[in-house]
Amino acid sequence: MSGPFAKDHIPKIKIGGLTRSEEAEYLNEYKADYAGFVFYPPSKRNVTVDEAVKIADGLDASIKKVAVMVSPAVEDIEAIQNAHFADIIQIHKDLTPDVLKACRLPIWRAVNIKDNRTGTSVSDEVMDDYNSVPEDFRKMIEAILIDASDFGSGHTFDWDALSRDIEVLRTILKKNDVAFILAGGLNLANAAEGISLFHPDIVDVSSGVEGTSGKDKQKIADFVHAVRGDVNEQ
Repeated sequence: MSGPFAKDHIPKIKIGGLTRSEEAEYLNEYKADYAGFVFYPPSKRNVTVDEAVKIADGLDASIKKVAVMVSPAVEDIEAIQNAHFADIIQIHKDLTPDVLKACRLPIWRAVNIKDNRTGTSVSDEVMDDYNSVPEDFRKMIEAILIDASDFGSGHTFDWDALSRDIEVLRTILKKNDVAFILAGGLNLANAAEGISLFHPDIVDVSSGVEGTSGKDKQKIADFVHAVRGDVNEQ
């Protein structure tokens, strides 16, 4: 059984918001590409560095670990890096020059898209943010992640209204060798549509594979199948 997309357009998969050790086993079984750990106390998926290290120890070496942070301070970045478990730092909201200088890991720059936008286009907004990073540090921005307005809300942004603008953005990013990540409200029901509309390099799912107490194994299996096809034939 094949997936819904051409073989040259199957995005990589990030499963975000891990909080339990058994979830690492689910990601190993279904061969996720990235595992996300949230370091943001208001989030119900917030974990400590020690908890993240314990979960990450159970992940296959092929799965890259992403530390998700919101307006981090230098000491927050250092705590992550000194624990030596993360491969990537995903930063929402403020990204200060001091934090850039402190980062020794690749950065995924997250942009939360407001609904009912007026004025500046998404592509202009994102590229203004990207170009505001000093050129010497710009190479650290490995990817741009587009998310809904509320971090971790499980809702999508207005896909129909912004599809053309984000296609422009994706083209610009490709020219700059920066990956495009689609996040915000992805789930089994809308994954195919999101991929067809935006052609992301990576899809990022969290609440869409959530169960009653953490990530749900079957929902992860179903989501991976929706993106790649039958995981048992990989």
